[in-house]
Amino acid sequence: MTRPATRIALRQEAYEVIAAATAQKLPQETGGILLGYGQETDIVVTHALAVDGEGASTHRYVRDDVTANALLAAFLAEQASDDPTGYIGEWHSHPAPVGPSPTDIAAMKAIARDHDGPLALVVYTPEGAHPLFGRITRRKRWGHVTSKAVTVLPPLPRFEALSPLPADAVRPDGPVFISYRQSDGTPQAESIENLLRAAGLVVWRDHRDLRPGTTTDRLEQALTQGLSAAVLIVTPEIAHSDIVRERELPRLLQLDEHPAFSLCIANKTARAGSHTQCDYDAPDRLLRLTPTRTLSDKKQSNTLQPTGENEIVRDLLMHRAEQRKPAIHSEARPFTIQVQTRPVPFAMDAGEDDLHIRIQAASDGRLPSRAGLQLLQTTLPLTSDAIYATRAQTVRIRGGAHLSVALALGAALPETKIGNVEVADVKNALWASAEAGDDPLTGQLHTQLVAPGQSQSCRGYDRIAILASLTPDPDLTAFERLLDKPDHDGFTSAAILSVAGEDRLDPREAARLSTATAQQIKRLAADHGRAEVHLAFHGPYTMALLVGRYLNTLRTVVYEWDNAIPGEPRYVPALVLEPGVAGGPITEVLLNP
Repeated sequence: MTRPATRIALRQEAYEVIAAATAQKLPQETGGILLGYGQETDIVVTHALAVDGEGASTHRYVRDDVTANALLAAFLAEQASDDPTGYIGEWHSHPAPVGPSPTDIAAMKAIARDHDGPLALVVYTPEGAHPLFGRITRRKRWGHVTSKAVTVLPPLPRFEALSPLPADAVRPDGPVFISYRQSDGTPQAESIENLLRAAGLVVWRDHRDLRPGTTTDRLEQALTQGLSAAVLIVTPEIAHSDIVRERELPRLLQLDEHPAFSLCIANKTARAGSHTQCDYDAPDRLLRLTPTRTLSDKKQSNTLQPTGENEIVRDLLMHRAEQRKPAIHSEARPFTIQVQTRPVPFAMDAGEDDLHIRIQAASDGRLPSRAGLQLLQTTLPLTSDAIYATRAQTVRIRGGAHLSVALALGAALPETKIGNVEVADVKNALWASAEAGDDPLTGQLHTQLVAPGQSQSCRGYDRIAILASLTPDPDLTAFERLLDKPDHDGFTSAAILSVAGEDRLDPREAARLSTATAQQIKRLAADHGRAEVHLAFHGPYTMALLVGRYLNTLRTVVYEWDNAIPGEPRYVPALVLEPGVAGGPITEVLLNP
């Protein structure tokens, strides 16, 4: 004689559906059907299907039978003919920590009267200390139906218990970890990643930085080997991510207990009835932390609004400035920035530099990408404010960049805000904005006025074209093509600034020549009633950055040199600099996609 079933064993896949659907519907009840088979004295639940209820509320759930039957038929149609899996019962949730009600038991007895074999009922109560209640109902001889409470066996944990954090798990110059659900969080993760990189923060994200090997092992390494901050992106589908919920989130909460760590929450779950207001209770609910307010009591950024991502970038930059400020002043050292606009970035870029600016690279050609410049346009004011907040006496920059980016970065570090700027070249020689008294005075700036071609502007204001070529023998081909372009709006005046002297500039001349170049550009603009400056720059990026510091009173259209058409070099408008305008220094990106 077969002993009646006495336990309900939930497999992982079934449990995840039940828990995730409950989290998404709270505080309303929800439910669905169970699928599985009998095994000795257990009912094994292998799958669960979520079925919306008719008029579901905080204390009532009645499943939609039509939908349930359709979902069940579709599931069974996919099963092999010898698969024993079939309809095995019902499940639903209770927001309060209570088991099956008399109504629930009566409903199961009604179903059992028309069913052979035992039926399982699982009630999930996420707020209870013991969240799973079970009953087995069966029709016996002469139509008598019995229902009894039984134990529900949850699936075994997928992951090992967390070990204590190592002493160096938080590192002030470490990467920012991005945690998200790929199915609906990838666009947000990519957007935040690009903004953070453009702002100067190194990012760890799985699609680029997860090296070959066991996923959980690599994640554990990333989460314990020196992070400075993290962004948790909360989207509706995060309820289905066991990696985020059971691996990443517990570690992030551990790290957040460290005063040098910053956890930001990007909330992209809408409040009921709104497309722009986020649900601040959703993170705890979707990640199954309810009834605690672990995440609800932390600062959340509403990323349904376009300003939400900028808020996260600003907060993390200010956190970085706060963490780096004591060392900058105690060691009397410069604030250091690494900048690159070409190579693909990785989390391993993190080093001792205070910031590491990396903008989204172009897919081909030598010009910067329009998307990259737009990111820089958004982040430069935030980066500039964070640098200023450290009260560093000197900012030192190394690396390499497109000349338009160098000019923009210099404009974000004006002499009125930052005392001294030093730029290291590839040989680690420093080009400084402050004169050191050892200038060899070999190079002298020369100005040559040239015919501007079409001399009338149809825009109602004067425009002056300037080629600042800090070399003795500049190639004028591209600049002449710019002046003579027939379909181009005309220039009121044009000039070439060049340096006569040695073949190469001496870094010790940087302060004098960068100041002289900027002063001459301002003078030429002033001669034509504060004309709009169209600047084509040719020379070391170190000098471009230093010259950019002094353009704070001008509206400057910055050009990039391009040779995409062989034999026809040209200057292409890249961006507009207006450092004195709110939201500057970049006020417009002109480069075509």
